[in-house]
Amino acid sequence: MANIKLMVEGGKASTSPAMAQTVGPLKMDMQKILADINDKTKTFQGLKVPVELKINEKDKTYDITVKSPPASELIKNKLNLAKGSGEPEKKKSGNISIEQLIAVAQMKKESLFTTDLRSAIKSVAGTCNSMGVLVEGMTSTDFNKKMDDGVFDDAINNVKIEVSPEKLNELKEQLSEVQVGLDRAFAKKKSKEAEVAPKAEEKKEGIEEKKEEASTEKPKGVKK
Repeated sequence: MANIKLMVEGGKASTSPAMAQTVGPLKMDMQKILADINDKTKTFQGLKVPVELKINEKDKTYDITVKSPPASELIKNKLNLAKGSGEPEKKKSGNISIEQLIAVAQMKKESLFTTDLRSAIKSVAGTCNSMGVLVEGMTSTDFNKKMDDGVFDDAINNVKIEVSPEKLNELKEQLSEVQVGLDRAFAKKKSKEAEVAPKAEEKKEGIEEKKEEASTEKPKGVKK
């Protein structure tokens, strides 16, 4: 059994030295193998994908295993992000559409050991949440509720993965609005904490003063 590990661009695999050395002497159809690899990796267009090619040298059959990149990498690729948010509760790094989410979920289904697209979508939405990425302007919890209510049935049932430029602009505006709201909320919270802090300090000082007074008082019944 020959085991060849490759790194290919999704849908654009070409003959590698490792393949030429292993497959060439077996006189197998190299173009057919490449076509099968490209078919299995076509959803990863624009991404480098690890592929494992196992060839049974006796009967010349082969098996192709595609190992997808982490969901976080796929999400960053879809949104052109360098990285996720370091403070996902405070700072949102992006806003992904249902179409983009479906595309990522399709790529991750095999590695998530599920054939159910909806389960894969929820899993990827959870990853979005940890990265500070909104899903259709919502946290993953709110999005999952909407999905369960059937709001996104059309896109999911028809496996829509294309998103219009107009919607992408709407998502950017939505992200900006959500971030402004978060900034205001955290600024208000910080302001309240700043108001409470001096009062808490005064209270603490008062308690300390009483303790000092109590420690200097002479016990009752003690003669001079």
